[in-house]
Amino acid sequence: METFLPITYLNDFVFCPYSIYLHQVFDNNSEDLYSATPQQRGKAEHDAIDTFEEPSRPSKAVLKGIYVISNKLGVYGKIDTLYLNKKRLVESKYSITTIYQGYYYQLWAQYFALTEMGFEIEEIAFYSIRDKKTHPTKIPQQKEFEELRNHIRKIARFDFESAMNVNSVKCSHCIYASLCDKTNIDHVYA
Repeated sequence: METFLPITYLNDFVFCPYSIYLHQVFDNNSEDLYSATPQQRGKAEHDAIDTFEEPSRPSKAVLKGIYVISNKLGVYGKIDTLYLNKKRLVESKYSITTIYQGYYYQLWAQYFALTEMGFEIEEIAFYSIRDKKTHPTKIPQQKEFEELRNHIRKIARFDFESAMNVNSVKCSHCIYASLCDKTNIDHVYA
């Protein structure tokens, strides 16, 4: 049986590989037990994207929150918004001040999954909900596909029991910091 990774892991692993393990451990619990106000706000805004109907567009011209899968990459997940007529894929984040590599991995995976599923996409972009800014980016090519596939392999082969380099700046912003056995740092929102 093949194992598929959630697309969200692609960014989470860049942030902290151990956060994937902690997410799985606490997955059956209410997020309110461990998430901080910024994560709760971001999730609420993100949920609104999945359900918001743009009044000037027919709903069949925009797909929001649909599941995608890539057999070639071994990933699955939800997209944020695909504008069918514009052939434009948009990944939304609550607030974008920096576009991290993990963000690219998520968007690339969505793009490759959609094209593998038969959708035609000519534009991709990030959208910052907070300041309503769009950040267009280049369509990934074979080089990015290979980089992404190598990243996915690294996640699949990662030993969560191995020694970890702790980054106190990242740890202080991690929603799992107070639950993590790799550090004694609380997150800044505690």
